[in-house]
Amino acid sequence: MTVNIKSTIMRKRKKELIKLLNGCSRTEVYFSPKDCLLLKANSEFPRNWFVECRFYDPEYKEAYPYPKGFQYRKKFSGDDLQVLKLTAKLFKEEMEKMLDEKKFNPISKNYMTERKTYFHPYMPFVKALEKAYDNLKSSWSKNHAKEVKRCIGHVNNIKDKLDFSELLISDVRTWHIKTILDELELTNSVFNKSRSYLQACFKELTQYGCCENNPVNGVSKKIEEETIREVISENKLKYVFKFLQDKYYTFFRYGKIFFYSGGRTTELFRVQKKHVDLINQEYKVLIKKGKQYTWVKKVIIPASYSYWKEVIDLCEDNDDFLFSKNLEPGSVAISAKQISIRWKRHVKDKVIKDDHGEIIEVTEDFYSLKHLFLDKLDEMSTAPIIPIESPSQRMANHTTENTTNIYTKGKTSRKNADLKRIKLII
Repeated sequence: MTVNIKSTIMRKRKKELIKLLNGCSRTEVYFSPKDCLLLKANSEFPRNWFVECRFYDPEYKEAYPYPKGFQYRKKFSGDDLQVLKLTAKLFKEEMEKMLDEKKFNPISKNYMTERKTYFHPYMPFVKALEKAYDNLKSSWSKNHAKEVKRCIGHVNNIKDKLDFSELLISDVRTWHIKTILDELELTNSVFNKSRSYLQACFKELTQYGCCENNPVNGVSKKIEEETIREVISENKLKYVFKFLQDKYYTFFRYGKIFFYSGGRTTELFRVQKKHVDLINQEYKVLIKKGKQYTWVKKVIIPASYSYWKEVIDLCEDNDDFLFSKNLEPGSVAISAKQISIRWKRHVKDKVIKDDHGEIIEVTEDFYSLKHLFLDKLDEMSTAPIIPIESPSQRMANHTTENTTNIYTKGKTSRKNADLKRIKLII
């Protein structure tokens, strides 16, 4: 029984392919006659010999005239057994050197360089992830793309430790992904985000036939503790705005516009003068959710109108971004991270006092302004001017409407008319 198991393992090892560049592979180089190097000087032997291996290239898969790969063979003949043996050894070494070191492709008859755009199942798995990232990054925000790239970098850094360096994308299984994520020792939140990043990349790779199924789907999410976001109080925000108005006016102005918009900085930073209609108290914003981009009309409520007009009047060109360098109109879009940096530098790290000289400690994030505004809108939902449907959902573009609204083209305009009359001032 033990002998049979050992012989099976040996046969399996002989059939294993040697991996080459660009997903190509080959068998071991073998001789014909099979045991020619063991022939004795006084034995009968054939005069025609050859060395051979089977070469596989995924790029030529559909064009193979050979169903079992390309037969790469070197023939030779002679009458002297010792010369034949020496020639067999030399030809074997030369064939291995040509294939493994010089990267010779016997099908194309060229020396291979790394292919840059071709997807195939025999790619090293990290290289496949990097190519999937290159395909997808244009559909993501810069920050999201940066996080995905960082995640792939972590995977690349740990693959050697896990002995996954030679792992091909077609051979990746759920247990590989789970092992990698566990070994990175991530928090539950980062674990789930990393899982999501890899899942998106593998979804792309399955469409190119690099793997049959998405191996990340089988990795379970970890339980995250839900943290309660601090929401800045109305009274505290009043003094923050007063401080900013005196010290950092452009940030104050942006804070007012952001607060009364109920939107996101990433969206507002893409708004240009041509997107704003002050007469109708509206502006267009590009909402990016996944791969879906949608232009949406949003409302400028009365409390923020003067700030919008102030910014619009400063624009010199119709294509100017409203919030460029120094949060003033300009031709260059800036990163949304500027706001978090400014909030820490100009608010959290500063001494802000109330009317009685008491120091106000600000620990809340800038984004909490949005939550305060939406909370205030919900408090007004029972007022006659506000319909039963939540105004905060509309200001924040949360889609909970019935599908039939798709066919009532004028309904959004009629609903938003009441938002333009909201009297909310902080």
